[in-house]
Amino acid sequence: MRPVPISIAVVVMLVSLSGAAKADYYRWTDANGVTHFTDKPKTPGSQAINFRRPTVIPIADNNRRRGDRLQGLQPDTPKNSVQGKARKPVQANAAQTAQQKTCENYADRIGNIESRLRAGGYSVSLGNRLRRDRRELASKRAWECLRR
Repeated sequence: MRPVPISIAVVVMLVSLSGAAKADYYRWTDANGVTHFTDKPKTPGSQAINFRRPTVIPIADNNRRRGDRLQGLQPDTPKNSVQGKARKPVQANAAQTAQQKTCENYADRIGNIESRLRAGGYSVSLGNRLRRDRRELASKRAWECLRR
């Protein structure tokens, strides 16, 4: 058994099948207004469809672009400043504590509204107001607490 003729036969078969893989596609509309897609033209009014290649962005370029967009959003920090370094931990801890209390307050208020909604026994307008308040608080909580 010779491997060369078998491999040549396989290559010839694959090349012959590759022509069938590239097919034209057509779009046509029937009398009821339904649009059909096919690989063979059905009627004289069928239109050939030309597909565009998909746009591919390498992940490294995508991450670089994202970093460029987010670069202006980062807060400015004092560089090479003795005072800035000395004050930063104290201010950061106070700011973090205040932020944490604010986030806990949002969570408590949302929980209170949800318990009232589960309890029921209120008018439609009150229920709608409670849902609106819950949406607003959840939005504020997401913006101030969860996005970090």
